[in-house]
This record gives sequence, C-alpha cells and structure tokens, in this order.
Amino acid sequence: MKICKKCGSSEYYACGACKPCSIKRAAAWHIANPEKAKAAKDKYAANNPDKVKACKLAYIAKNPEKIKAYYFKYRAENHQLELARSAKWRASDPTYFARYSAAHPEQTRARSRLGQHNRRAMVRSGGGKLSKGLAEKLYKLQRGKCACCGKPLGDNYHLDHRMPLALGGANEDWNIQLLRKTCNHQKSAKHPINFMQERGFLL
Repeated sequence: MKICKKCGSSEYYACGACKPCSIKRAAAWHIANPEKAKAAKDKYAANNPDKVKACKLAYIAKNPEKIKAYYFKYRAENHQLELARSAKWRASDPTYFARYSAAHPEQTRARSRLGQHNRRAMVRSGGGKLSKGLAEKLYKLQRGKCACCGKPLGDNYHLDHRMPLALGGANEDWNIQLLRKTCNHQKSAKHPINFMQERGFLL
C-alpha cells in the first residue's frame, strides 16, 4: 500500500502525495509563481477551448446564485470600468440596436413597454408585473385595432393601463389594453370612463 509522504494518508494519489496534499501544493505553487501559472492556464485554454467552455458552463449551471452575486459585486466595484467598456462596445458597432429593433420589432416594443410599466408600477404601487408575450396576445384579441377608437393600431401602438397607475390601477395583465399612440397620449392618466365620455362613446 502506498502512503502519502506529506500527511501519511493511505489515499495515495500521485508523486508521493494524496489528492488533498497535491491540491495544496498546486495552490501554493500558483501563489508563488503567478506569471507562470497564468501562462500555463492560458496555454491550456488555447489548446482545449471546448473543455474549458464546457467546464465554465457546467459551473455556471451548478452555481447560478454564486455567479449572479459575483457579477453584481463586480459591477458595483468596477462601475466606471463597466461604463467605459459598454461605451467602447457601442462605439464599435453603433448600428447594432437599430438593426436588432428592425429585425425584432415585437420583442423590442414589448420589452421596452413592459420595462417602463414594471418600473412605474414598482415606484407607484410597489408591485405587479406584466407577462411576456402580452402585447402579441392582446393584438390578436383586439384584431389589430385600437381599444379606444377602433382604428388599426399600426406599428407604433402603446400598452395602456385601463385604470391608470396614478389612479390606483394595477400593473397586471387584466388591466392592460392596446391603444394607438395618439389615443394613449390623449388618455394619459385620465379615468377611463371620463376619457371615453369626453370622446362621446359613453353617456
């Protein structure tokens, strides 16, 4: 039976040391030789890209909360660096967002409107969240027509809270309708009954 020369354990691994002792020795070497360790790591990554990628993905899948906490901490500690990196990326491809919006109009509109409504609701009423795909669902239910005037919604329609958030309306799916941009601006934060009476739809 082979015995570890470091701690006397019978769990012999290699080079006269058990696995825990080998790990400690490797860690100490990395600390004492940072440049050599980095070079060795980079060389391994260059020669084994698929293995490195698979290992990273496996770790991320196994430790989602750790990864999330790490990125939050990193962004907080490197705020200016992140801003500079984002600015550099945007400058390198200034038309990216325009191309994405043109290729994915529904997703862009839904994400933008949902984000705006969710933030407003969080500030004013402390809760509520709209479901994904709500805009597309309402568009079909309303047959592509404005819930206020009945005209075609067009491509620049808005998600509107039937009962405005300012009047205590809920930021939930049942309180949302699609309006033409003009109708939504005219409605603003008015009570839905008062608004429709002003337009002559209700007595």
